[in-house]
Amino acid sequence: MSEKLSSPIDEQTPEAASKTPHPGGRPRDPEKHQAILRAARKVFFTKGLGSAAIEEIAQRAGVSKVTIYNRFGDKPTLFEAVVKQQSDSMSEMLIGKRVEGADLKTRLNGFGEALLAFLFDPDHVSMERILAQDLAEHPGLAHRFFAVGPGQCRERLANVLAEAAKRGELTIDNPIEGAEDLLSLWKGFADLEFRLHARAALEQGEIAERVARGTDKFLQLYQTTG
Repeated sequence: MSEKLSSPIDEQTPEAASKTPHPGGRPRDPEKHQAILRAARKVFFTKGLGSAAIEEIAQRAGVSKVTIYNRFGDKPTLFEAVVKQQSDSMSEMLIGKRVEGADLKTRLNGFGEALLAFLFDPDHVSMERILAQDLAEHPGLAHRFFAVGPGQCRERLANVLAEAAKRGELTIDNPIEGAEDLLSLWKGFADLEFRLHARAALEQGEIAERVARGTDKFLQLYQTTG
């Protein structure tokens, strides 16, 4: 259920408020749908949720405001769709067609590299700082965005680990805790240092090395032996 707010976060026109949004299922016009999500990502990541204007998103996407409201209903739902798309994109390295037939280590490394590349994207860090205040004021929204973003990534990683355990590749009692262990091994303190301006962003080569090292440590801990 969409959280109704009195702040600019819940930006909605009176005309659109009476319409039923269509955020789920396959969009009728995929190209237009993707144009809206690309424009929304750019505006949200630059200005945050509260300051982002639907007018600017519509202008960047080359559509009308009514089109956006008809498809997504309100600004939080549009932002939720942007977060989910980012999560889905990273998860392709873990469960998508491109990694069908790949071994567990390859899949974990691919996902870890995609995740760290996103975490060290300066636009993401800027958006995270701006967004923190918005979500602190509206905890219901925070839960929604966590569920489709970080929460979904953790769940999908845990599912892959659970499947590996069923195949006898891993010995792991709690896949969620195992996923959190692996995420910590990949990130270490590097993302915190970056967000606090204590270090520069990791280069792609550094990301690959950090992820490979973390995956190796994880497999040493959880891989089935004997």
